[in-house]
Amino acid sequence: MNPGDVLEGRGRLLQEGRLVVEVDYHLTIPRDLYFIINPTGSLHLDYEDYLGGFVLVTPNDADKIALTDYILEFKDKSKKTVHVERRYKKTKRQGKDRISFWVKVIKSETASN
Repeated sequence: MNPGDVLEGRGRLLQEGRLVVEVDYHLTIPRDLYFIINPTGSLHLDYEDYLGGFVLVTPNDADKIALTDYILEFKDKSKKTVHVERRYKKTKRQGKDRISFWVKVIKSETASN
């Protein structure tokens, strides 16, 4: 992945291999300017370490999400460990109410759960 890349789709949050909730996800890597303003001090950047964004759930499912670590299973069945950092806001997606949560990928390697 490269700066500015976006991952979007329908996926699942898992914990200990069990389904917690179905989500829509929108994750991105900051653009090049972010890395110029906030230098990492590393000669080799693993841009996926900076992957973050939102997951959206139905209002009925919002209470199922705690501010903790989960496995996010993407639409292609690949998985990443994410940390739900905070509940963000109520929004609409495709005309339906959703609650958004800010998430950050916490490991660049593929999760094994």
